[in-house]
Amino acid sequence: MSKSIQRTALVLAGLVAGGLLIAAPAVADSASPSASTAPLVLRIGMTTGIDNPNLWAVNSPAEWGSLILQYDLALQFSPDLAAQPSVADSCDPSADFKTWTCKIHPGIKWSDGQPLTSKDVAFSYRFAIDKQFDYFSSYFPKGTTFETPDDLTLIWHSPVATRGPKVPAWAYIVPEHIWGKYANDDIDKIKAVNTVPNVASGPFIMTSATPGQNWTFTRNPYFWGNKPVYDQIVFQLYTNQEAMVQALKNGQIDIGDGFDGALLPALGAIKNVKVQKVTSDFWVNMAFNFGNQDTPSKPLAALKDIKVRKAIELAIDKQAIVDKVYPQAASPGETIVRPLSDYWHLDIPSDKVLGYDPAAANALLDEAGYPMGTDGVRIDPKNSNSPLRLRLPVSDDVNGSTSIGQLIEGFLKKVGIAVEVKPVTAAKMYDLQQAGDFDAYVWYWTGDPDPNYQLSVFTSDACLGDGHLSDGCWKDATYDSMFAKQTAEMNPEARLKIVQDMQQYVYDQVPVIVLAYPNYIEAYRTDQVAGLVPTPVKDGYLTTSYGYASMVSAHPAQQDAAPASTSSSGIPPWAMGLIGLVLVIGGWLVWRRFGKRGDDEFERD
Repeated sequence: MSKSIQRTALVLAGLVAGGLLIAAPAVADSASPSASTAPLVLRIGMTTGIDNPNLWAVNSPAEWGSLILQYDLALQFSPDLAAQPSVADSCDPSADFKTWTCKIHPGIKWSDGQPLTSKDVAFSYRFAIDKQFDYFSSYFPKGTTFETPDDLTLIWHSPVATRGPKVPAWAYIVPEHIWGKYANDDIDKIKAVNTVPNVASGPFIMTSATPGQNWTFTRNPYFWGNKPVYDQIVFQLYTNQEAMVQALKNGQIDIGDGFDGALLPALGAIKNVKVQKVTSDFWVNMAFNFGNQDTPSKPLAALKDIKVRKAIELAIDKQAIVDKVYPQAASPGETIVRPLSDYWHLDIPSDKVLGYDPAAANALLDEAGYPMGTDGVRIDPKNSNSPLRLRLPVSDDVNGSTSIGQLIEGFLKKVGIAVEVKPVTAAKMYDLQQAGDFDAYVWYWTGDPDPNYQLSVFTSDACLGDGHLSDGCWKDATYDSMFAKQTAEMNPEARLKIVQDMQQYVYDQVPVIVLAYPNYIEAYRTDQVAGLVPTPVKDGYLTTSYGYASMVSAHPAQQDAAPASTSSSGIPPWAMGLIGLVLVIGGWLVWRRFGKRGDDEFERD
């Protein structure tokens, strides 16, 4: 057996051979409390709303969080962000890493009671690929195919070597009996499908939505893992963060999710409130539009000049952004791979840093042929000698984005570039990005522990089709070649060199400016909720991020966790039962934790 996902491998083999392993039938628990008891509700305040509950229309952090509560991946993230069993018990590669065979856990059901099989997994992947939902399809090399010889086996064929499932692939498994009817529809119609109440396989299912106010998730009666303690989770929207602080202080919410750094003193002053400052796993960027979208767009031609882009970076004081927008809760940005992926992240050498230097920025713009006008705004010779002016939308799903935009406006004014800052919703920003209707924008990026996804969104292919992921359709053949090389490289050390070279190349070419690496700030009432599990361990997220384990293990502070929910590792009840059975039978348990760093086939985050 190859090094892959193993669940008590030798013991299970013995139990099966001896006829001792008996599968228990899947039985729905009660999804709601009896009429005599009120539902046990976990209330979470958040700063961005869910514009569209449909997973194919996902945009904002709140929408991603709602998906994580409801859907499963074939393999899920462990507390240290390695891959571990989920819907799939195992995924084993062929010697050339072009074929992966995944074994689906038997007995899993969708929230409507229908069985979840390998055919659902294959359909989910094929649907994402065919419809060009790039958020999910980017994990599959071109030409990837799937076969399902039986209900519990998925075979993944790739024309090139791939790390495939063990990234793991962040592509949600959806029910074919729900979404199959839309296989011939276009993307817009698919995104318009009403998904409330939803059908999924995760621990909670969205059952009601009041747009602009709150969203309710009810425990899935057929959930295959540990039974959550809470009957419901309610996401409550606060457009004013001070109001969310007050709600936390008054006990109206149990957890507040997504505070600005400026509110840390106020949060720290509240009795029975603990603050979680999450290690940065995302970055705020200023992206430039190059005008290569499929739809006609009219970006500022001056931005294709690398001297102009470098001058803009030199003119921006990133430390001032950190100090004024994210006090005590961010570090200045540099590369497109976030610090959380510490193995892959490159610290730019000091002699190559484009540090804050307005004088150098002014000199570079002079050299590039953009003379200063009498009104203090430079003249743009590439735009009929009009004033050099940037349209800069800023997205409301980035905490402090308006303040960042205003700071950039001030920085660039000093070097003769006018800026028009326009706050927009995440949904509107998506429309602008798809149409190329901007000159530059302030938005954010996050990604996987493995850097492949984040690197992929800067390739030329990332600008193809509806729903494309490219910020401003930067196309660079040298970068594309580097990406293909790192994708094919299976040796972690050799790949590391390529990945870091790619970060330096993007930094030098300036298709985007990485402004800051903010910490994500959460806070919760220790007298109201307990059992929260950070992911990744120690300084990770307490709510939904890389998985739903924390929401499953959460329980009221005055109440012990339910016996079935005591494991924080995400190991489902059937697995815990087997462990106990094995110990009773013989004591010769062979248990190897999947995904432990150091295994040959796994790369450090």
